Amino acid sequence: MFISLGTAVWVIYTLDHLLDAHSIQHTAHTFRHAFHQKYKKTIGAVCLIVGVIGLANTFLFLPDVIIKNGVLLSLIVLLYLGIINLKILPFPTFKEFTVAFIYTAGITLPIFSLIEEISLSFVAQTLIFFVLASINLLEFALFDFETDTKDEQLSGTRILGHQRLKFRIQVLIILYILLMMASFYFLGMDYLVLFTFLLMGASLILIYIKADFFSKDEYFRIFGDFVFLFPGLYLLYFQL
Repeated sequence: MFISLGTAVWVIYTLDHLLDAHSIQHTAHTFRHAFHQKYKKTIGAVCLIVGVIGLANTFLFLPDVIIKNGVLLSLIVLLYLGIINLKILPFPTFKEFTVAFIYTAGITLPIFSLIEEISLSFVAQTLIFFVLASINLLEFALFDFETDTKDEQLSGTRILGHQRLKFRIQVLIILYILLMMASFYFLGMDYLVLFTFLLMGASLILIYIKADFFSKDEYFRIFGDFVFLFPGLYLLYFQL
């Protein structure tokens, strides 16, 4: 299951970068886009191989119900990539919120497919994860404003401006805090799960507050992506 999930996330993430890099007609101003421009054939080949491995693992070892739900999610991913490739934004933060939804859906899909009854705790965990992923991606859009403008990339910040995008991040931070409080006081969520979400949220809030520091050398992207490895530490704890 982890092989299928890991390969799917990486392939989608990489395809998104390849499409962005391909849409830039000059040498990109960001390292990641310039890297994908320079090595697009090699990265594309690796992406294909990894995708085939992930699909083989999925169809050989995973239950049918996960495969069926995975196909539905794949159609959503293809629709998203098609819309982005056409450079259409149904609403200003479409890209950020859609990627957050796809990422959250991919992470929770195996559990959603196999459990018999969906608990309020599971719903709360899913919502918290989605909110954190949205905060992360909106922060990236905020930090990438200058390079996205130079490279004419689709970006919520370019349409909304800094202040309106910051307002959305602040609203999401408040929503995150409210969900965490509800999970702690009313839903009896596992303390280790809550602590993991607390670490993730605190890290993303720190990145937002200390924007001047994290904007240097794309620290925001390194630390922002690292935040989503924290749930892996939670899983590792139960393997020991």
